[in-house]
Amino acid sequence: MYGNYSLFAFKDAILYISILELKVRYKGTILGFIWSVIEPLAQLAILYAVFSFLSNTGENFIIHLFTGLIMVQLFSRGTTQGMVSLFLKKPIILSINVPKMMFPISSVLTHLWMFFIEIAILFGFVGIFQLEVGIAVLTLILVFGLLTILTIGVAILISVIVSYFRDFQIIWGIVTMSLIFITPVFWYVEDMPEQYADIFLLNPLATLMEMAHQSLLFNSFPSNFELLYSIGTSFGILLVALLLFKKTEKKLVELF
Repeated sequence: MYGNYSLFAFKDAILYISILELKVRYKGTILGFIWSVIEPLAQLAILYAVFSFLSNTGENFIIHLFTGLIMVQLFSRGTTQGMVSLFLKKPIILSINVPKMMFPISSVLTHLWMFFIEIAILFGFVGIFQLEVGIAVLTLILVFGLLTILTIGVAILISVIVSYFRDFQIIWGIVTMSLIFITPVFWYVEDMPEQYADIFLLNPLATLMEMAHQSLLFNSFPSNFELLYSIGTSFGILLVALLLFKKTEKKLVELF
């Protein structure tokens, strides 16, 4: 609490900061927000060219690839920016009594706006390649919602960790770089030996990605285990992050 205010009371400020950060991202560029469309398409083109050349990619691989790409990008960018958000907003934090948690949250929301654009592009590909989707595609609403919760939870959690342990910023860079390989972005879970697939799917991001692929490409609903595991891990990480942040919040200013 901040006087008579809670974090919810600052919801408008959180939205404003997230939009402001999005404007700053493209400030000074010639194409401006058009880059939010060009950038994911350019990444998709490069990855598709590489992996379709290296292996037999199968039907609708481009949709499989783009679905995984935009999900891993939201998580990677949102957590990375959220991790350093407290340092970047240091002047505000030191001069105004506001909930510090609003800054990693607003950082994730910044990339969530970009994610919405990428979802529109994704369904553009669905139309272009005439992919038949069924009722299971509605599962994407839950999947993308859980992805957002997971990203916010991890962003808050590591913003605390990096305040105490600055080297973690480098470690997290290595982790996010590896995500494209350890989640089913360009590979298929069913192509892996079962014992290894089960290990990879312990990663909540990988499970969410597989749920998205199955619902969009095969009109398949997730199993009860996948749903419970994804909900449990996403909300569990968020809860741990909130408790840790609340416990250490007063000390964070001293660490700047």
